[in-house]
Amino acid sequence: MGVTGGAGEAVKPSSSSSLSPVAGLRAAAIVKLNAAFLAFFFLAYMALLLHPKYSYLLDRGAASSLVRCTAFRDACTPATTTTAQLSRKLGGVAANKAVAAAAERIVNAGRAPAMFDELRGRLRMGLVNIGRDELLALGVEGDAVGVDFERVSDMFRWSDLFPEWIDEEEDDEGPSCPELPMPDFSRYGDVDVVVASLPCNRSDAAWNRDVFRLQVHLVTAHMAARKGLRHDAGGGGGGGRVRVVVRSECEPMMDLFRCDEAVGRDGEWWMYMVDVERLEEKLRLPVGSCNLALPLWGPGGIQEVFNVSELTAAAATAGRPRREAYATVLHSSDTYLCGAIVLAQSIRRAGSTRDLVLLHDHTVSKPALAALVAAGWTPRKIKRIRNPRAERGTYNEYNYSKFRLWQLTDYDRVVFVDADILVLRDLDALFGFPQLTAVGNDGSLFNSGVMVIEPSQCTFQSLIRQRRTIRSYNGGDQGFLNEVFVWWHRLPRRVNYLKNFWANTTAERALKERLFRADPAEVWSIHYLGLKPWTCYRDYDCNWNIGDQRVYASDAAHARWWQVYDDMGEAMRSPCRLSERRKIEIAWDRHLAEEAGFSDHHWKINITDPRKWE
Repeated sequence: MGVTGGAGEAVKPSSSSSLSPVAGLRAAAIVKLNAAFLAFFFLAYMALLLHPKYSYLLDRGAASSLVRCTAFRDACTPATTTTAQLSRKLGGVAANKAVAAAAERIVNAGRAPAMFDELRGRLRMGLVNIGRDELLALGVEGDAVGVDFERVSDMFRWSDLFPEWIDEEEDDEGPSCPELPMPDFSRYGDVDVVVASLPCNRSDAAWNRDVFRLQVHLVTAHMAARKGLRHDAGGGGGGGRVRVVVRSECEPMMDLFRCDEAVGRDGEWWMYMVDVERLEEKLRLPVGSCNLALPLWGPGGIQEVFNVSELTAAAATAGRPRREAYATVLHSSDTYLCGAIVLAQSIRRAGSTRDLVLLHDHTVSKPALAALVAAGWTPRKIKRIRNPRAERGTYNEYNYSKFRLWQLTDYDRVVFVDADILVLRDLDALFGFPQLTAVGNDGSLFNSGVMVIEPSQCTFQSLIRQRRTIRSYNGGDQGFLNEVFVWWHRLPRRVNYLKNFWANTTAERALKERLFRADPAEVWSIHYLGLKPWTCYRDYDCNWNIGDQRVYASDAAHARWWQVYDDMGEAMRSPCRLSERRKIEIAWDRHLAEEAGFSDHHWKINITDPRKWE
């Protein structure tokens, strides 16, 4: 009788009888089943290994490659490669751990979004904060080189790059910026495309002011500008365009990668053809507002005319001169009408011949428009934009109308100036600076009273799209724009000199009053906070009459505004008349000032302004 052994034993016949037919069939079935399983696993293993998506593992051994290449942000370069030790004082750690001394081959995975069709063929790729394994979704093939840089220390704060105050006057050693670690770009060859993974931690309320996020953006931009293959921009001018592909859960910083340079998007992947000259212009500026983009003065002192020749060397775009204009916005009422008229006159008196564009809504009357045109403005009617978070009838209800500035696409660059500003020195040098350039306000924020912008229809659409989700810290356009353009460039405070005395010290008042009176002017413009000059009598600044407005009172600044008014023709003065209601308000404020016994005694000054009787 046959005896069946264990699972792997043979079945042996007994000496007394022959093998049972049933037992023989059973043994044959077991052998065939085992062989089938072995064949199946062998074929499955070979199919997996030879599939295009995984074939790159053959080049380096499947097991070891899987271990090495799945490390976070590892560019999968040989283990013998060393890392550049940059900026040790910041305590940084390597973000791209591997230096790309030797390129790694990527084999086409076969399936990719249609927008990446341009990336077909064998490419040279520079990888920033991304591993080669993560490129499989692009369906590209070629040689990938990891760009090594030292990750900025977690101790580095946004306020280190964008401080509230810097030593603009160079009373001590002058302003300076901390070092933001950058790669040694000389170690890398030219690439066809720069591919990067941009950090985006939306769970953090300050995600858009993440220093590491800015660092990765800047490394990507520098690599593209220095090592990217330049494609013809068309028209025979300019420095060409470079291809950049980024992966990001949130929109890349439009300060560096403009939406009108985007050529495609698929999920988290974005592709750009970036204008090299524009990018280089941005990268020449300080890394933050920790230093001035525009020097306060040259070797010749405050009266030296700033030489913008180096900044405007790339002013010709595609073989034509750059189109530039000043602009301001009037909407909802005639409150700032007189200010806009004097502003235009002050720009012309300062020597500028640039276009003056006025955006206005339906509330500006025809007689008022005639006065504005006489002052020098070219009016353009707009439909105002409501701030969805503002209450009805409030000051901020339609202040998002300022977004219309980005629709002035017949200009390459626009300097916006608020209508409550008086220009004393030529501001044309500002056209040599990119978006967004402005004066600091408080904290890490800029003041939007004077700012350089670059009109773009898609930037306008982006602002409109975000107006319901972005919260403005002050409820107005300034707070909103500070959340969008977080990487801005600092102008000296004298470019947009705020008329206030918040420090409330004798030294502060003495300095500012001297600057307001200086002739020739030592400030480029005066920004009139509080009650505006045209809402007061010309005899003195009516901010003196009101307790909580006295920090804005300056007779020297007040008189400076009226000097420009006096030189205007009668056709331009007519919109500056005071209403009967306003005259009553001034009289009441003077009465309250007398009752309060303000020691400056401005309430005693005899009124001679003829508008009192008009």
